Amino acid sequence: MKISVNEILLELHNGAKVKDAILKFYSYQEKRRPRHLPAVEDKFGNRVEYDGELTDGTFLYISGRRRGRSLLLLAGLILPAAGFFCACSISGKTGNVQQEERQAVIFAVNDIHAAIDNFPKLAYIVDSLESVYPGMLLVSAGDNQTGNPVNDQYPETGLPVIELMNATGFDLSAVGNHEFDSEPEGFSKLTHRAEFSFICANMSVEAPYNLKVEPFKIITLPNGLKLAFLGLVQLNQNGIPDSHPDKIKGFSFSSPFATAGKYLGLKDQSDIFIVLSHLGFPDDVKLAETMPAGIDLIIGGHSHTRVEKEQVHNGILITQAESKLKYGSLIRLTVNHDGVLQKTMELIDIRNSPGEKPSVRAMVDNYNNNQALKEVIATALDDFSSHEELGYLMADAQRHYAGADIALVNPGGVRMGALAKGPVTIMDIYKLDPFGNDLIMTKLTGMEIHSLMMAAYLMDGEPLYPSGLKITLKKDNAGNMADIIFMTEKDSLLERDRTYTVAMNSYMTSVYRYEHKDPGQSLFISAADATIDWFRKMQIIKSYRGEKRIQIIK
Repeated sequence: MKISVNEILLELHNGAKVKDAILKFYSYQEKRRPRHLPAVEDKFGNRVEYDGELTDGTFLYISGRRRGRSLLLLAGLILPAAGFFCACSISGKTGNVQQEERQAVIFAVNDIHAAIDNFPKLAYIVDSLESVYPGMLLVSAGDNQTGNPVNDQYPETGLPVIELMNATGFDLSAVGNHEFDSEPEGFSKLTHRAEFSFICANMSVEAPYNLKVEPFKIITLPNGLKLAFLGLVQLNQNGIPDSHPDKIKGFSFSSPFATAGKYLGLKDQSDIFIVLSHLGFPDDVKLAETMPAGIDLIIGGHSHTRVEKEQVHNGILITQAESKLKYGSLIRLTVNHDGVLQKTMELIDIRNSPGEKPSVRAMVDNYNNNQALKEVIATALDDFSSHEELGYLMADAQRHYAGADIALVNPGGVRMGALAKGPVTIMDIYKLDPFGNDLIMTKLTGMEIHSLMMAAYLMDGEPLYPSGLKITLKKDNAGNMADIIFMTEKDSLLERDRTYTVAMNSYMTSVYRYEHKDPGQSLFISAADATIDWFRKMQIIKSYRGEKRIQIIK
């Protein structure tokens, strides 16, 4: 995909995130990466998070400054005692006219990504708001799952998030691309464990999965207002959500833009028509600008955009609240006595809430105390006594998971220097590879692999750890790298013009400057989780003692 950073067009692997684009920008500019990455904004002036997901054609800007924290911590709304707020009239009218006004209030979050530790604060704020707005709805714009091993490696994958959403009182959720991470059967089970509704209109189920997902939902509030919610999920350049193709077998998808047009009749069935979108902010704007009149509000997710000031496009209010329950959007929709709809929003700081809901805190503490991360997934037959041996192990795991010809691991990506023989746990893998970088599959020729290895060596001062290759590095008399010779596992020379499939992590695809045509494709799984998957299948890890895949000669 093509992404613009500070007006410089960059090509990134499909599935890239904001951090990948910023790292690529510094690499392209041949600038040293700052110790702390700078703040990043989209072309609409919204702050975007580094783990925000990108769509082709996105424009990003490095602001060069770190803005002060936007503390709309219900400032002036939260009082020291939990549950007490001061409510302000939106219309400013009094008497009989105000009685005729009807208001819908929605608290919206998006891209929770299994940030379970923030649920107690969310629950506190929700309870407090509901004391002021008794009919308030609580909704999520998708990607509730993936990002925390306590949740992701739970015996029933993803269940902690669902149970916490139930306890907090969610009414509705869009389907995000990461809802598919638990695969069709797992996702189906979670939809039935949820005490709220999932909606997605541009998805259909071809296989006989008992999935509890509706295209839309009409909710009638106690004051009689009818709110129609339409769910939409993003599609990448391959026509599917950003997920591994194996995880969406049995599903088919249609354009979210064409689909939205088919549901404009919902406006006639409701007082307020809302799209609960997992498209990303740029595509939410595109939807707003290309749709005929009808949609009143878009509650968005996917791009991890922090909308702090009201964004109105083509008369449609668009909101998004960053990610991981750091913020939420408080949305007030008031239908005046003359039928005119007034729309306001403000960003609420969840992370710095002064209180927590004790019952939800107890649930979170229980999840964090579970044994999931202590699960033994394999047994090592021998000690691993060096970064090199563990680098080979990681490369083997990633290569076999991806089904690639070759895998390469950067030396800085191996964070342990030893691993004792015997039981290997999930926690061991997360200590070995704590970064959360995605696993990327790239098609490279032998010449491009040579270019990659040279670029990596110049940057790191060490060779990449290979799987599927044996490498001889030749140095000149001055100690500089002169040449690299690659041999396959079958002891034949790597063919310079032949194309090979190469697996590596997303950090490597972003920072190394080398000659290549294919930007790569994310497999939408972290390199660590791919390693865990392979360990589970192998169960027995052979000895790597004395393994030498790299030789340096002069």
